[in-house]
Amino acid sequence: MTTTADAPTTAAHGSGRPAPDPIDLEVVRSRLEAIGEQAALAVDHTAISPTITESKDFSVTIMDPQGDLIVGAGMVLFHFGAASYSVKATIARFGDTVAPGDVFFANDPHHGGGLHPQDVMIQQPIFHEGDLIGWVGLSAHMMDMGGMVVGSFAPQATECYQEGIRCPAVRLFRKGEEMTDVWDILINNIRMSDIVEMDLRGLVAGCHSAQEQVVGLVDSIGRERFVESLRAIRELTEAEMRRRILALEDGVYKSTSWTEYGDEFYEIPCTLTVDGDRMILDFEGASPQTDHYFNSKPYIIAAEFLVMLAHRIARDLPFNEGIFAPVELRCPEGTIVNANPPAPIAAAHMHVGLNAADVAMQAFNLALGASPDSPARRYLAGAGFESALGNNLWSWQLPDGSTDAFLAFDGNWVGGSAGRERDGMDLGRNPVGIDAEGSIADIEILESWYPLLFTERRARPGAGGAGVHRAGGGTQLSLRPHGVDQINGTMFGMRRWLPLQGMAGGSPGACNEFLVHRSDGTVDELDPNSAGTPLFAGDSFQMRLSSGGGFGDALDRDPAQVAEDVAAGRFPADDAERIYGTVLEADGSVDAAATATRRHDMRQERLTRAKPAQRPQGERQAPAGEAEVFPLYPGVVQQGNLAYAEDSGQVLAEAPHHWTDGCPVLEERRWPEGGPDVVFRTYLDPLTGRALHVEVALADGPRSFAVNPRRWTDVA
Repeated sequence: MTTTADAPTTAAHGSGRPAPDPIDLEVVRSRLEAIGEQAALAVDHTAISPTITESKDFSVTIMDPQGDLIVGAGMVLFHFGAASYSVKATIARFGDTVAPGDVFFANDPHHGGGLHPQDVMIQQPIFHEGDLIGWVGLSAHMMDMGGMVVGSFAPQATECYQEGIRCPAVRLFRKGEEMTDVWDILINNIRMSDIVEMDLRGLVAGCHSAQEQVVGLVDSIGRERFVESLRAIRELTEAEMRRRILALEDGVYKSTSWTEYGDEFYEIPCTLTVDGDRMILDFEGASPQTDHYFNSKPYIIAAEFLVMLAHRIARDLPFNEGIFAPVELRCPEGTIVNANPPAPIAAAHMHVGLNAADVAMQAFNLALGASPDSPARRYLAGAGFESALGNNLWSWQLPDGSTDAFLAFDGNWVGGSAGRERDGMDLGRNPVGIDAEGSIADIEILESWYPLLFTERRARPGAGGAGVHRAGGGTQLSLRPHGVDQINGTMFGMRRWLPLQGMAGGSPGACNEFLVHRSDGTVDELDPNSAGTPLFAGDSFQMRLSSGGGFGDALDRDPAQVAEDVAAGRFPADDAERIYGTVLEADGSVDAAATATRRHDMRQERLTRAKPAQRPQGERQAPAGEAEVFPLYPGVVQQGNLAYAEDSGQVLAEAPHHWTDGCPVLEERRWPEGGPDVVFRTYLDPLTGRALHVEVALADGPRSFAVNPRRWTDVA
């Protein structure tokens, strides 16, 4: 399935029309952005749940009459592409019957909804003097949409009909008149209906604010200038986006990962083709849709991937339809990336959606690593934090018999992967560019609202994600009931078994852990996809989130930085020696001579334990000469038809073979006792034993990545 149509590279100045004044365009764009922010404030001031007011899980999207993205505001950028899809579905459903004063509700991903059913889409058309000039869409996470569990994330659901009320676009208001019967249907089918209704009305208020201000903008600048400005902003963005894609090396790049459910693994392969100024992402080979709650849709993957991509190459561009235009997704129907009813979809944006987007980003990173002309090469990094969320929800009964619940958005704050020039960030997020997927709520506000006592919130310690640059730590949070005898938990987390992968020889990160410390001293480890876990007075729940992956071989990290990490309590001195080969004196200083010896011995020991290379190259060294040298992968370069390790000069492969063919491979089980067959494959420089790449894969499976720039395959 194609989610974005190919579009010609155009710009206002090349279309025969007069070139727009750039200052005028920026004024219009800034005013639209300000309108979005004002609408977001209207939601902030009228909604009541901490999910919206504290964690900021909502957004505002302004679109043109066809539903194409113009500008977005609020904290959750993933909503913008989903809002555009939802409005286009509403237009297709209602056509010319759309009228001034209409307000629509949609929440079913199978039929024009948002990222998942709890992320409702409230949409309002914008009319000016009787003509449709745009749309505004507001989305926010509702605490419940009905179904078999509180909060509507139902890990045990086997079909979408069990997950809650799902609606294609329906009118909440018709020509300004409230449709009370539709409101009644919604409210009658959900828990915490008073909170949800007020949050919905907050979104309606935000829509009204935005549409009034957009009309005011059109009044002030004229409709013709408004329409021309929207077109020019989009076309200029698209032209620049295509120019940046042109800086990538044409070719084919592949990456594969898996989504977990218990001991089941669902394959998500992505083949990226870079062809001039466009990118094609093909998910052929994805596992068939399943009866688990995380099946996804192409528009969800696209909405999430394009935000991730913009972080890398379009940080300074307006985020509008022009960002989407050069990118095409192909998602086979009936698979987990393009599921049909009755496939459950309560977590459509998480386990598969975010993982597929991240797999696509890893394929993009492979292309970026092989592209000498792209300025974005400096932002190379391991896997994104987004595909390792560890969310959970706790509910309890109020004295009047009704239900209340708390959604732990701290589960979004995974440790960030390291990059080419920096360590990863604690509590995740992206170190460059646009970045807004929520806010960390204040503990005191949460404790005043909910019967909970928080005893810990910090970055998780540990040496996961080791490298020349190490990963950051994810959230470590502990809570217990306070003022109630029992609360009940639903876990909907990711990556219990498959950690986030690093890059350039960096180690994979730590995995998510959900633990219940019982009052009798025992500890229960919870399945990350489970419901109905009781937490009694005296018990406590602890969430230990993943870290990202490292960048570069850990044995090449500056020993002084390792010593600083030990002094800061990030990991113990034993890990400094075991993982980083750094020997510390009793006072914490580095023993330089012992460290050099230890690191040399560790590299040699790797080579001793490794499997022989698939196509050994002997002791061949890169030829001296005038042939141009190109990057192939961080630490691996191409000269003519040869790939070799950049530091040692050791030849690894001849084109068109995989560059790892000449690498000894150290394969180690991640879970040696009782866990699934997840392996770390470390591809080594056969001369030095340096780690060139560490792959996270299922045992006995093929390599999960491939780097084939056209200049590599053609030279053969």
